[in-house]
Amino acid sequence: MSRTAKRSKKRLRPTKYVSRCRPRRSCRAKLLKPPCSRITRPRVKQGRPSRTILPGATHCFTEHTYVGAETSSSTSALPAQDTSSLSLYTYGIVNRGKNPALVQIQISPNAVDYAVDSQEVIAGGQTKALVPQRFLRYTRLAIQSVEPDQPTRLDVYFQAQRMP
Repeated sequence: MSRTAKRSKKRLRPTKYVSRCRPRRSCRAKLLKPPCSRITRPRVKQGRPSRTILPGATHCFTEHTYVGAETSSSTSALPAQDTSSLSLYTYGIVNRGKNPALVQIQISPNAVDYAVDSQEVIAGGQTKALVPQRFLRYTRLAIQSVEPDQPTRLDVYFQAQRMP
């Protein structure tokens, strides 16, 4: 009998169906694990954000901090955030100066053309939380002094959460 005949005889035998999956427990654990399992918390030095990744969380939390952002008589924008994959996000603004500041949430579909979503005046020493009312892929904060030649200093916190 030739080799091919022997192989075909072997194929005719009933075969056992073996699960190629690992034991049930590990497959189940994979299904229950959330898609994102780490926290990112940026470290900031002089208004520049950087991220530190902390392993072991059950959801994704992201924070960008801009400490000591100075306002002027012209509008200046903070870096844009890609909010397309985030479930919940908020800007926390603390006015550390004595003068009021005009703060705008701006949204954009392409990170080039921005529209004002909402705006708020934050008095000196006041803290406010701002949430965009509409959704587009990119979101940023624009700051400006209310009174010309009366700058103020703002601490801005962008905090976001992605739910599994």
